[in-house]
Amino acid sequence: MSKVASEVVAGVLNEFHLAIKKHDIEQAKSLFEQAKSMFAEMDENQIVLAYFSLLEERYRMMLYDARGERLPRQSYFNDSQAKCIEQTDDMIDYYFYFFEAMHESYNKNFERAISLYKVAEKKLAKVPDKIEAAEFYFKVSWLYMSLRQNAVSLNYARDAMNIYKMHDGYEKKMAISQVVMGTNYMQMQRFKEAEKYFEESIEISKEINDSFLEAMLHHNSSILYSNSGRSQDCILAVQHALSNLEWCESSYYINSLFMLIREFFKIGETEAALYYYQKGQEELQQSGNKHYEKKINIIYELYCHGNVKSIKDDILSLEEMNDLDGVCDLSLLISNYFESKGDYKEALEFVKISMKAENKMRSLGSEGL
Repeated sequence: MSKVASEVVAGVLNEFHLAIKKHDIEQAKSLFEQAKSMFAEMDENQIVLAYFSLLEERYRMMLYDARGERLPRQSYFNDSQAKCIEQTDDMIDYYFYFFEAMHESYNKNFERAISLYKVAEKKLAKVPDKIEAAEFYFKVSWLYMSLRQNAVSLNYARDAMNIYKMHDGYEKKMAISQVVMGTNYMQMQRFKEAEKYFEESIEISKEINDSFLEAMLHHNSSILYSNSGRSQDCILAVQHALSNLEWCESSYYINSLFMLIREFFKIGETEAALYYYQKGQEELQQSGNKHYEKKINIIYELYCHGNVKSIKDDILSLEEMNDLDGVCDLSLLISNYFESKGDYKEALEFVKISMKAENKMRSLGSEGL
């Protein structure tokens, strides 16, 4: 069963927060139950769980004020806990903007996400926990990595890693931060440096015996190999990821199928590409994913039919969904394909589409946080 993204749960928690502030009892009760029901299927995220715990305290206080329901014995809101109440309120205030930004980023509303992260960073000054700061830096670094604003992303990623490495138990966070570092260097065409970070992240996953994380990191490595023209290494990395049953049952499965379709077509192994294309269609029919539906269709049309109109329509759809990274990456691949066929007019047109998407990404929030 596919996991529920923590950003989706965070969005529900922010609705819950607003209902509490408005003393909307029925809405708050409904959202409280909805949030609880989602945790069993949520991607692991201790920060989201902490936010829920704080909101639950506020929820109980609202029910006490509005309905006279008894407070828990260990409530923060006893008269003697004034300082704790203040700290709790600061944390809830920070979390609201932080998770609102995460949710907007998840939905690819990047300008809105950057604006909310700016507010969250100001609120973070009142939160003394260094790990909270590291989590903030990591999320912002991921956002700017997605927008190919590499210098900004690398600075935030380093800040996060400097905190994580000083605390025990954050090896997984260190591994994922290495992926951010590696992806930034990949985007900068510094492939050897990028590979070093990916290799180090995989070693960490082995040391902590996290097989799902290891599968994820092999998939991420496949993107590096694809971008650096190492199709066979890319395919091997994806197959390593697919050897993990939990990975194949996750919502990330379609990502790996896409990589195999793409790479097998690139190296001319059409039969293998079509095998994974069929697997992809089955997965899309079962789980759905509009972004990957368009991406897979673009690759299929390019290599099987050369239907330029269909390809351009799907590229436009990705652009409308604000998947600028996908537009940039695929347009460049399409351009290279047409160039190899001697169709320089189409090749140039898709280079322009790629450059336009990249320039738009780099312009978003370019002043930084």
